[in-house]
Formats: sequence, structure tokens, C-alpha cells
Amino acid sequence: MIFIQHGPSWKPKTDEILKMNLAKGIIWDPREENIERIKDIKANNENYRNIINMVDPKLYYAQFNTSIPKKLEQLKYYPNGTIIDRNYLRDTDKVKNNISEIINFEKSLGVNYYVSPTLYIESFNERFVDKIYDIYDWFDEMTPNTQKFATLLVHESAFDNSTYMNEFIDDFSNYIGRYNGIYLIIDRDNSSNIRNSFSPNRLSNVMQFIYYMKRMQFKVIVGYCGIESINYMAVGADVIGTGWFYSLRKFNRIEKGFEESSRMGHPKKRYTSINLLSELKIDEDIETIPQQYKEELQKIIFNNRPIDEKIINNSYDTIPTNTDFIQYFDTMNILSTRFEDITNIEDKIKYLEDIVNNATKNIKIYNEKHTLGQLTSKHLEDYKNAINSFKNDNFI
Repeated sequence: MIFIQHGPSWKPKTDEILKMNLAKGIIWDPREENIERIKDIKANNENYRNIINMVDPKLYYAQFNTSIPKKLEQLKYYPNGTIIDRNYLRDTDKVKNNISEIINFEKSLGVNYYVSPTLYIESFNERFVDKIYDIYDWFDEMTPNTQKFATLLVHESAFDNSTYMNEFIDDFSNYIGRYNGIYLIIDRDNSSNIRNSFSPNRLSNVMQFIYYMKRMQFKVIVGYCGIESINYMAVGADVIGTGWFYSLRKFNRIEKGFEESSRMGHPKKRYTSINLLSELKIDEDIETIPQQYKEELQKIIFNNRPIDEKIINNSYDTIPTNTDFIQYFDTMNILSTRFEDITNIEDKIKYLEDIVNNATKNIKIYNEKHTLGQLTSKHLEDYKNAINSFKNDNFI
């Protein structure tokens, strides 16, 4: 399933996504929107009431003295002016009170899935991990008879070390029967400027992490994902959280306001192609195709969906507002549905390999037209290496 990862400038986009039934749920961000407005919208629009609602309380912003909490400061559970550090966490009553207020907050929003608060960690053997387990325990005790998910926010470099990762998985098995699943957020490294790229070793271990969680009968929700989520779908992830802006498809703590930063530029309109597993810039990668190649390349770029016509028949400047964002959700919904229709892991992996290999072939065809700009297939090579590693580790 696809869930909307709520974020800035959300209302018109979310209205359209829900109207077209392109997502089955929403992960609210109380940092970006006043909670009373969310309640009002839900009360007056059945599309918001009829989907699965959950909310990330984002308590982890209080770990950083440079963070920008925005609307979190208005919420009773958020420790304004106080940094959550080792000393703070020693005060059990204070932490339990935070958890209790978060539960009240989630209840007031009418969530379907209760989501535990969590702390940000750089590694699976970090000192805060024990405190995360304490939070899981207390949250579980305070939310009987609910569907609940344990939240984990971890930097992607943690997946370099499979030993520590496996130790975390072993410890998490203690929550079988207590939690329905896990809500995983990976803080992505910004070192690569290649869209949708992922270190093969880290990606393979993320896939292994999800696969082990599924074998323990946990549901898995992965937040802030983009195209790379096809790898998560293939190993059984139940829900992919994604959004319209690239910052909602890739969690990075600088972009998410853990530290002060300045952002420049305006996002380009893009088309997300299943046949290329890439997001093409409409003005540079599609509209510049010479007439003699249009028919051939449009067949491998476009997804053969009604929404394609808005892009094919309009110039870049006149493409209707939000069309490219809606098209992205349409694409992700198609991919998610295809993986859901496949019942066993071997066939899911086979389908993943097929679409990655097909995209690699099609990018080569596109790039052979020397009058065009070049598309990168680096992310696809990363995926192939990760898939092969995962297959070897699991005898697939």
C-alpha cells in the first residue's frame, strides 16, 4: 500500500490523490500542520475519514538544540526549551508523562494505528537504543487493545554493520504479540547527488531487516521513500510512505530541520517512468526529444495512463498545477499493487529483477540517441548489486 507522507503545501495535492484513490492512508506531520485544522478537515471530508490515519509525534526533534520544531512547540507533549539527552531520559516519570501525552494526542486525532515515539540513533549499538526499548515497553503498557507500531529512526550508515543490526532484530523479537509492526524511517546520506541512489551494501541490509521483520509476522511501514522502495516492496514491506516533494521521498535530517539550513531553487516538474524507473525532467528530458525519436521514446517513457495526456499535450509552462505530483503517486500505486498481487518472495524478487533489467535496457536505448541528454542508470546498478547480495544471503 501507498500512504501519503504529509508535508508542506499538502491540501490540494492530498485532496486529488485521495479523490483518485492513489493512497490508502496518511502519515500526518504535526510539525507542519495545526492539529485542529487536521481534525476539522477529517470531520468535513469523508475521503480523509475513510483512509488509514497515523501520525508521527516527532519527539526526536527535541534531541537537537539546533532543530526547528515549528508547530511541535504548540503541542502539550513536546518538551519546549528542553533537550532530550541522557539526563532527561533518567527521569522516568518525565518520559512516561511525555508518552502519556503523545497517546492522548494520537487518540484525539482519531488514528487507526498508534505510533510510538522514538529517539534518533546513528547506530544499532548506540547508547540510546536501551532507552528506545524502555519507550516501546511503556508505550505498549499504556495502549492496550490498539493497533500499534514501534517507530525506529536510524541513519542509513547503521546498515553498514549487519552484526549490530541482527542484534537489534533479535531483541525486537521480544515484541512479537505486543506490537503489530514497525514504522521505519531511514535518515538518508546526502553524499550522493544521484537521484534514488543507495549504497548496495546498506540497501541489501535494509531489505534483510524488512524481510526478518516480516518473518516474525510484523507489518512493516517504511516512511519517506522514493523509487528505491521497489526493493522494500519486493521483500514484503506492507506500506510505503511517500510524498510530492523530494524531501518527502527521502528523509534527511538537515532538510528536515534538525539543523539550520538554507534551500535554493524551485523543484522541476518531473515524470516518473515505470519503464525507466527514473524521474525524468519534463522540460529537459522529454520535451527536447527530436521529432524523429518521439514515437519510439514515448513508448518507453510513458506509463500508458490517462494522466500522460496532460504532459504530452501541454508545454512545460502550461502543464496543470500538481499534475507531475499526482502522476508520481499514480506510478507508485501501480508498482505497489503489482507487488501486492505476487504472493511469494521468490516471485517478488523475480519481478523486481525484471523491471530493473528492463529499465536498464530502456535507459540505454534513450542514451543512444546522441542528440539527447543522458539519463543515469547508477541507481539501477546499485539495486542489482543489493538484490544479488540479498538473494545469496537467503538462498533465493
